[in-house]
This record gives sequence, structure tokens and C-alpha cells, in this order.
Amino acid sequence: NYRRIRACRICRSDNLVAYLDLGKIPLVNSLIKIEDSQKKEDKFPLEVLYCKDCSLSQLSIVVNPKIMFLDYVYRSSISKTLRNHFSGMAQKISDIFPLDKERLVADIASNDGCLLQQFKMKNFSNLIGVEPAKNLAAIANTSKIRTINSFWSANAAKKIESKYGKAKIITATNVFAHVDDLHHFLEGVCILLDEDGLFIVEVPYLCDLIEKNEFDTIYHEHLSYFLLKPIKRLFESFNLKIVGVDKHLMHGGTIRIYASKSDINADAHKSLEKFLALERDRGLYNIKTYEGLSAKAKKVKKDLLKILGRLKKDNKKAAAYGASAKGNVLLNYCGIGKDLIEFIIDDTPEKQNKLAPGSKIPIKDAGYLEKEKPDYLVLLAWNFAEELMNKTKSHQERGGKYIIPIPEVRVV
Repeated sequence: NYRRIRACRICRSDNLVAYLDLGKIPLVNSLIKIEDSQKKEDKFPLEVLYCKDCSLSQLSIVVNPKIMFLDYVYRSSISKTLRNHFSGMAQKISDIFPLDKERLVADIASNDGCLLQQFKMKNFSNLIGVEPAKNLAAIANTSKIRTINSFWSANAAKKIESKYGKAKIITATNVFAHVDDLHHFLEGVCILLDEDGLFIVEVPYLCDLIEKNEFDTIYHEHLSYFLLKPIKRLFESFNLKIVGVDKHLMHGGTIRIYASKSDINADAHKSLEKFLALERDRGLYNIKTYEGLSAKAKKVKKDLLKILGRLKKDNKKAAAYGASAKGNVLLNYCGIGKDLIEFIIDDTPEKQNKLAPGSKIPIKDAGYLEKEKPDYLVLLAWNFAEELMNKTKSHQERGGKYIIPIPEVRVV
């Protein structure tokens, strides 16, 4: 069900060095049905390699994507924070192309149609999503967002082009890191993208991961961890010019990259150089910069287990909020089970009344929080901490506290 990589997926170099090993853990979105709680779970190595030639960080293995993505429990529309982020993105594109709202907009790995819904609200009328998860594609189509149930590929791009024509805008938000064959992925983009079109990709930024100790964002679905330098190299090999880069707070730190087949302009060159200079200045093209991440991860594990152990000893009840992928990485890496965290609250219906992978902690809806009234809530989806705390005002009013684990463990 998985294979080891022998060469960098961008530059094909075999000059790879390991710098972080989080052990063997299950697939973090493979939730367990209650009746299957005694079945053995598959666990896979979770180790990160650094390419000394192009500076791409990548996992040492690739799990079969059909295992991970054909039925998927993460729904973009559940998060108000993410909806607002996508609304801002759609507005920016609307401002750039006010007269092109009948041209095709394609979203790769479109989930439940959350981003395209925002484009629709900005009066873009010609929308199409490509989504491999059958359950999510069905939700999108029910919401009147035209969605093809398929993995993205050159063939998928050809089919869309033959039926709907070239795309003015192609978006790929938080999916680029999931892709093993990035060259084939971009081949499809270049087939569908019009000569005057814009390809927009968002990726979690490795600079933030290293500096903010976001090691729990490393999991089997995220095959690559990007700086701008290796992306620039990859895009140039397809004659795609980066025409803009900007930074966003989403997912602990994200960069949005705008690329086109047309020539780069002076302002775009400035934004590109700014990020490349930042990466150089912070030593991100040197393996030594990465070597401290393992020690920081171990400290989070030690501190979190210490706090939860003390709460158990004092007969305090601890629960968690957010059965997120990153949360399940943290629970498995730390070896935390239901002896320390009694349950996890999550707002996604597909996750409720199941067990978290590895830890087997039960996942409940928000009403369960009011019933059980824990003393502490561990915010596993720490990137939505403000949103989660706003949702749980009653927890605060009765004296409840929060534990935020990243970048370092703190009680709020």
C-alpha cells in the first residue's frame, strides 16, 4: 500500500537527507467505525527528507492515494475561517478580471465546492470542480456546483477542454502538497489553462512550519513541504511564470502563488525576490536549519503528556476540539489515548460517532460538550483556535480552560 521514494519529485535528485522521524502512525483521516474498533489498523512510516539540490522537503514514502482520497471526511465548508479566506480570494480575482466572469473557472481538488461557491457569489457563472472523493463531489453537485468525480490528470484536463474550452482561472488550494507526480499535474494545468489565464496555487509554507514548530501538519497525505525556490524551478520547467506571491495566515502560514504563460512583470519580480531573499536569509537552503525540529517536537510531546498526566491525577476531565488531521498526528506521536483525553468534539457530521485513528478516542458533536462539561479542552485544530474559542463561550463561562499545543504547549 505504499512505496519508498528514491529521488526528489521536483528535480529528480537522489541527494536526500532525513531530518524528522515521527514514527509509524495510521492514516490520520481514516476514522474508525465503532463496530470496527478491534480491527488492526495499518500504520505507515512518517519521515521527512530534504533535497540538497532544490530544497524541497518530502516524505520518504508515498501511500496509495486511492486509500486516502476516494472517501474523504474533511469538508472545507464546515470552517467559517476557511470560507472567509476563500471569499477574499474570489474577491481579489473578481477585481483582477471584472469583465471575464463568463470565462471558465476550474478548481482542482474542489472538495465540497466551498471555493467555487465563493466565486459563484461574486457572479462568476462558468464553474467546474474536479474532486476525487465521491462523497464530496456528490455534496458539491447537490449544491449546484458542477463537479467531476475524478483525480486531476492530463486526461481529465483534455476532457474538460474538449467539452468546456480553455480556463481563464485554475485554482489549486491546499492540494499541491498531496500530489506525488507534480510534473503530470502541471501538464494537465498547461493543457487547460488559456494563454491569458492565471493558475493560482496555495500551499502551506515550510518557512512557517520550521519557525513555528508546526510538525503536526506533517502527515501521509502531505507528500511535499514547499518553499518558493523549488516551486519556481518546477514552474519554469513548464514555461509557467510566477506573476505574484502573497502570504496568508491560513493553516498556520500559507503562500498563494499566481502563475501565467505570459511574461513576468516588474512588480511580480519584486514579490518573488522578496520571498526568495527571506528563504535565503533564514537558512532554509541549508540542512542544518532543519535539524532542530525533532527536538522541538519531542518537547511538545513531553510537556503535553506532563500536563494531561497531572490533570488525570487531579481528577480533572480533559477533552479535545477538532478531530483534524494535524490533531490525529499529535495524538499518535505523543501516544495519547482516551485515558488522558476522554472525547473529541468535531462539527463535521461525517466524523461524529466514530473513533479517532490510532488513539481510538470517541468523536462527538458539540452538544456532548455541554453534557459532559470537561475542565480542559485541547485545541487540536489550533489553526482555528479563535473560531473554536468563540464557539465554546459556555465552556469559558463555567471556568473551563484551553490547552493549545503548537508552537509550544500553553494553557489559556
